[in-house]
Amino acid sequence: MGFARQPIQLWGALPYTAAMIPVLRMDVAGERQQVEAILRRLRLDPVEMALQRGQRAKMVQDVQAILADVAERGDDAIVDLARRFDDPNFSADQLRVTPDEMRAAADRVPAELMAALRRSIAQVREYQSHIMPGEIHPLKRPGVELGLRYTPLDSAGLYFPGGKASYPSSLIMLAVPAQVAGVRKIVVCTPPSRFGRSDLVLAACAELGLEHVYRAGGPAAIAAMAFGTKTIPAVDKIVGPGNTYVQLAKRAVSGAVGVDGFLGPSEIVIIADETGNPAYIAADMLAQAEHDPGSCFLLTPSPKLAEQVRDELTRQTAQRERRDAIERALRDSSAIVIGSSLDEMIELADRFAAEHVNIQTADDARTLSRLRHAGAVFVGPYSPVAAGDYIAGPSHCLPTNTTARFTSGVSVYSFLKTMSVERYTADGLAADAPGIIALAHAEHLEAHAASVVVRRRDGATEEKKGT
Repeated sequence: MGFARQPIQLWGALPYTAAMIPVLRMDVAGERQQVEAILRRLRLDPVEMALQRGQRAKMVQDVQAILADVAERGDDAIVDLARRFDDPNFSADQLRVTPDEMRAAADRVPAELMAALRRSIAQVREYQSHIMPGEIHPLKRPGVELGLRYTPLDSAGLYFPGGKASYPSSLIMLAVPAQVAGVRKIVVCTPPSRFGRSDLVLAACAELGLEHVYRAGGPAAIAAMAFGTKTIPAVDKIVGPGNTYVQLAKRAVSGAVGVDGFLGPSEIVIIADETGNPAYIAADMLAQAEHDPGSCFLLTPSPKLAEQVRDELTRQTAQRERRDAIERALRDSSAIVIGSSLDEMIELADRFAAEHVNIQTADDARTLSRLRHAGAVFVGPYSPVAAGDYIAGPSHCLPTNTTARFTSGVSVYSFLKTMSVERYTADGLAADAPGIIALAHAEHLEAHAASVVVRRRDGATEEKKGT
């Protein structure tokens, strides 16, 4: 059932197959090692990240320089960087997008596109409202009541890219969850490129009723929302996708402000057995490959399906407009991996912990039940990632670079925080007092113990008065 394997390329190192994408078998030692190399390349190295070593060291230095410039010069730094990267004629009076500009843009957008925007907004709002946490009933013990409250952030900064394409969908996927959560002040930044200025983006701002919209891109935008400038206000949390420079900027300001996860270059893992549809699988892979950069991986126990998908990739790539970007992604940052069993492929998918996972197997429910790590899962042959990108309802702003192992995508929960609520009566405190006092003395925190003793004494006095 196999097919002749030609020499492969992995991450720009070796010759590639006729279909441009490496095909790797887990039962071949050298090829298994290349799969491990893919995982190492995808995964953020904690030593490099913490100590600013390795391939990202120069990027970190560049980001730090931009942050320092914005901290020192504010709006002037943002304008200078915008002229350098986006628009040589940019000026400070263009930083803020006015309501009139948004309304005028909305008037220029064709009716069918406005209808699509409204449907997307409505369905994202429906889903985010559906998952919004309700009141949590308190835990009650005699004389003790323990609860939890969800409260919204006061302010949030939303960033979405605009260097290579226009992404009104990303704005929707960020702004609607923040609105549903009840965030009082929502600040939006996107680059002042021709894509960031697109009528569709500004129309989405108008449709969402956003008031604080700014033209600022890259690490400079992150710095502005973290530090505040004369024009752009500081916020409590910054969320949104972007390139590695943007993600490193978010990491740099984390702690002073809240941030979401590492939402970097787009990626997909498809888990499929012999029942998978090769045309659908190839189409979903190309949908991520065209992001430039993007990466896509098929994990399958079926050599036949692998061959069919490889051929489909070749056929469909020839029909796509962004062929150069797709071919580059397939050649340099993607692979088809063939394993001995579906269970082995599910375990491998958990190590990829990908932004998007599509499942096409004979028993999708079982496959889903065994999968632990993914940003978003698309189950079955008629669940393309594109549905989640635009219309379905969950946000498409998701963790990348295997970080779905420990973090989640943007949702209404990203804009909420919790506070515990603890209520004692005198009797309740009296019951817990011995344990509190013993542990406080064990930690040599005598005043902690005394804060209970004084209440226990007063409680006993009150009880005596009552009798």
